[in-house]
Amino acid sequence: MTKYFPIKTDTACQLKWTWSTIHLYTGETSSCHRVNTSKLNETNFAQFHNTDKKIADRKLMLDGKWPTGGCEYCKNIETAGGKSDRQFQLEIPNLVPPELDADLAAVSVTPRIVEVYLDNVCNMSCIYCEDKFSSKIYQENIKHGNYAHNNLEIKNISTKQDNFDQLSAEFWKWMHSNYQTLRRFHVLGGEPFYQSQFETCLEFLESHNNPNLEFNVISNLKISRTRLEQFIHRIKNLLKRRKIARFDLTCSIDCWGDEQEYIRHGIDMEQWQQNFEYVSAQKWITLNINQTITVLGMKTIPSLLQYVNSCRADREIGHYFMACVNRPYLNPAIMGAGYFDKEFEEILKSMPEQSWQQKQVRSLMQGMQAHLSTGQRNDKEIENLFYFLNEIDRRRGLDWKQTFPWLVKEFKNVV
Repeated sequence: MTKYFPIKTDTACQLKWTWSTIHLYTGETSSCHRVNTSKLNETNFAQFHNTDKKIADRKLMLDGKWPTGGCEYCKNIETAGGKSDRQFQLEIPNLVPPELDADLAAVSVTPRIVEVYLDNVCNMSCIYCEDKFSSKIYQENIKHGNYAHNNLEIKNISTKQDNFDQLSAEFWKWMHSNYQTLRRFHVLGGEPFYQSQFETCLEFLESHNNPNLEFNVISNLKISRTRLEQFIHRIKNLLKRRKIARFDLTCSIDCWGDEQEYIRHGIDMEQWQQNFEYVSAQKWITLNINQTITVLGMKTIPSLLQYVNSCRADREIGHYFMACVNRPYLNPAIMGAGYFDKEFEEILKSMPEQSWQQKQVRSLMQGMQAHLSTGQRNDKEIENLFYFLNEIDRRRGLDWKQTFPWLVKEFKNVV
C-alpha cells in the first residue's frame, strides 16, 4: 500500500519528520543538509531524531509557519514560484513515521531515513567544503593558518569530539535496537570508501537483516579500481543474501574538466570517469550523481550532463543537486538576475524528462533558476570571492585566472 506524508499545511516538510543526519565527528544532528544542527552527547544521543530544535520546527510547520535556521532555502524558491526540495520530498511515498498513523499532530517520532557522517577522513579538499567534512582541509588550514578579510574567514571551525569513540558506539547501539524501523540508510564522509569506519558499517550490515532497507553510499570515486571492486562485491552479496533491499551509489560530481579539478581539489577526472563507467555497468546498482552547484561550476555543468546522458543509453542514472549555501560568495546568486540564463538554457536542454525522477529534478532546476532570477548582483560577495580565490591559489599552488578567465572582468573594481 502506497502511503504519502499526511500533514498538509503549507510549510510541512516530510524531512522534518522522517530524516536525521548525524555527524559523529562533531557530535551534531540536523533534519536536512541546509538547516542548523543540534548538539549530541552520550546522554541525549538516543534522542537525535527528537531534539528540542527538531520538535520545535515540527510544531511550527503544523501551524503553517516556516522555521528559521535553513528552511529559508526552500521558502525563497517557493516564493519565487519555483519547486523546492520540500515539495519534492512530499511526493516520495512510504517514509511516514508510524506515530502519524494514530496522531497527525505527533512531533516525537521514529526516523525512517538515517544519514551518518562516520568521520571527516577524506582524500579531497573541495572548495565549498569545511574541515568537519574533510581531514585534508583540516590539515591544510593547520599548515597555512587562519585567513580573514572583511567578513571572509578561512579557518578550522570544528574539532573532533573528545567523545567521538563513545558517540560512534552509541550510534551502532541505536542501530542495533532500531535498524528494522529504517527504510533508508545513507553513509557519507569525508569519503566512506577511504575510511576504516566503513568496515564497521559493512560488518554491521552483513550481520543484520533488513530486507526493506535501501542502503546509499555517497562517494567521490577517488579510489583504486581494485578496492572499489572489493567493496562492490561485498555489497552485492548483501543483496544476494537479502540483507538489504537495494543499493544506491551516489557519485559526487559538480561540473566538468579543469573547472571541476579546481573546485573538487584532488579529483582525478580520468579516474572518476573510469570508476563511474565501471559502476554504471553494474545494472543492479541504483546509480546517481550529486552536485553542489557553485558560481564557479555553472559554465561546465552542461558538459557534465552531456557525459552523464551518454552513460544513460541502457540504464537510468539519478540526479540530485543543491546550491552552495554555507559559503555565500560561491552561490551563483551573487551575479544577479539573468547572468547565467544561457547556462540554464543549456542545462535544462540537457536534462531528460522520461522518468518521474527526471521530471522532478528538471522542475527543481527550474525552481533554482526562478529563484536566481529575482536576485540582485551582490558586489560585496563578489569581492569576497576574489579574495577567497586568491587565498585558495596561495594554499594550493593554483591559478584561478587560468581556470576561470571569464571571472577576471567581474573583479575589475576590486582592489
